[in-house]
Amino acid sequence: MAVSYFVRMRAVEGQEQSVREVLLSNMERIRAGERGNLAFAVHRSRQDPREFWLYETWTDDEAVETHESGADFKAYKERLRPLVEGESVLFGDTEPLAALGYLLPDGGETLPERFTRVTRT
Repeated sequence: MAVSYFVRMRAVEGQEQSVREVLLSNMERIRAGERGNLAFAVHRSRQDPREFWLYETWTDDEAVETHESGADFKAYKERLRPLVEGESVLFGDTEPLAALGYLLPDGGETLPERFTRVTRT
């Protein structure tokens, strides 16, 4: 079963650029070839430049465990922790029901049939 996480955090005042750099470095590590990653995105709020959002989807819990158990991930979290207001972190652990842009690993539809796009002829 695929797993998606949504994470919201707010940078400590004056640390916005550092948070951005740390989050993007994690993305580069994933891009370099971590098994099981289907999607990973770093977002910044348009209303609050100190607020960041992450979205990630993995093929299964094993891929998440591999991602989070390595020394690089632990170093990433240690770098990020003092840059973020601890009480601002919101974590969502979800199962994707439908997605555009990537196929779900169970081979199911990525968009429920009733939402299938109509093509013009």
